[in-house]
Amino acid sequence: MRKNLVTAAIIAVLAAPALYLLGIWAVFADWLAMIWSFLAESTLVPNWLLALLTICAFIVAGIFGAALRPPRESAFPETSEPTDKDSAG
Repeated sequence: MRKNLVTAAIIAVLAAPALYLLGIWAVFADWLAMIWSFLAESTLVPNWLLALLTICAFIVAGIFGAALRPPRESAFPETSEPTDKDSAG
């Protein structure tokens, strides 16, 4: 786990100058500025609240989707409950 974190940090440190040299850093900064201006705009319902509620809606939809999914077969059949096929033999 720690090795993966160190590897990700090294990649991020090496990628930052490359992004600057390629001009992608400016595009990324413009994108962040656009998001910030959207969240700070004045509307009847604050946009930051709309963004927060959207995130919550995605989380709730994921929970409902997981609840509606059929159960999986056990990875360890010896620890699961016996089925009709096991008792018939």
